[in-house]
Amino acid sequence: MIDVLAIPDAVGSWDWDISRNRIYTDDVVANLFGVDLREAAAGVSIERFVAGIHCDDRQWVSAYIRRTVETSGVLVAEYRTCPRKGKVRWVLARGRFYHDDAGRPLRSHGIIVDITDRKDDSSRFAAEPVNQADHPLERAADQCMALRETLAEAKQPFLMKLADMVLLELGRELSKLLAKARRQRLS
Repeated sequence: MIDVLAIPDAVGSWDWDISRNRIYTDDVVANLFGVDLREAAAGVSIERFVAGIHCDDRQWVSAYIRRTVETSGVLVAEYRTCPRKGKVRWVLARGRFYHDDAGRPLRSHGIIVDITDRKDDSSRFAAEPVNQADHPLERAADQCMALRETLAEAKQPFLMKLADMVLLELGRELSKLLAKARRQRLS
């Protein structure tokens, strides 16, 4: 078995059935959060993944997730995980939340990118939830995530890797846009 934590810029995906509190992930996400691969594929509670977030980041990331679940929109954040005792990984998370007509949270899906090898400082960030009138790159990321899910169903690993590469680059560009927006707010 390949150690996905040794692969730079590894991209994984997740799908969260919010009403049932079951999050389903691939091997990359499971490894980054220290969750058993079979359990992650079968679905576990969000609390199991939150437990894999670095203790110094867990509270603010949990609060950010709760805010984003309630407001809908897009979640974008950089934070640390602790997949194994003594190991720390930096991740970039990007996901979208969906609600029913009554405004109740239904589902969320997204990606996690291991950015440990590219992280040059200890800063972390979370973008405020944004509405559906997103930047074109946000829409492209949504479409690429849907493509990735379809390719997974079709059992096309090579094409999934290509979609992962596009998602990685979209994540990098979205991260740059967020950093620029933060700098503008601080000026």
